[in-house]
Amino acid sequence: MKHKCNWSKQSASIPKMPSLRIHSTVEKSRANGPGVRAVVWVQGCPFTCPGCFNPGLKDPKGGNEVTVEDLFQWIRSVKGIEGITISGGEPTEQIPALVALLERVKEETNLSVLLFSGRTLKEILSLPMGDRLVSLLDVLIDGPYDPALANPPGVWPSSSNQQIHLLTSRYAASDFSNLPFQEVVIAADGEIVESGLFYLLHAPR
Repeated sequence: MKHKCNWSKQSASIPKMPSLRIHSTVEKSRANGPGVRAVVWVQGCPFTCPGCFNPGLKDPKGGNEVTVEDLFQWIRSVKGIEGITISGGEPTEQIPALVALLERVKEETNLSVLLFSGRTLKEILSLPMGDRLVSLLDVLIDGPYDPALANPPGVWPSSSNQQIHLLTSRYAASDFSNLPFQEVVIAADGEIVESGLFYLLHAPR
């Protein structure tokens, strides 16, 4: 599955603000967590998980660099969502900028935050600023996807070695049942974005 990114690269002549390297965004999704959510797919991943959902997001030099300010303003502009989902790629490869973004989200909106990571909670907490990142999340889906341990279509998480960590009282385990397991979204520019656990379970091996 590929996601088109429409963000412009920063000019090298302009002093850089905190930025994230991202692959794409979708304004409204129902297949990436409870309720209607904006989704950000970050670019870059050091892992080689079998059955990787987004192999095109591995290159840390791919995608586009987007300032935290621009990304936050985009999130705030999306109406009718209850939260954001951060996926990838591997979000914990960009913790400082991600923390800067999520601090704005938590301080200036009432949106929930769900993050997917191939690292476990324990591994994230051992990283520099990992504890700060975790403190800004409502939900963490952790651990690498393992096709040998795949759950049935529509069952969260995608494989039984992963875990759903409910880090605040915002959600309950029941909020992760009966979520759409596949989704096709037509973006404003006409790009077709396929998403959801169905596509993860049926990605090319």
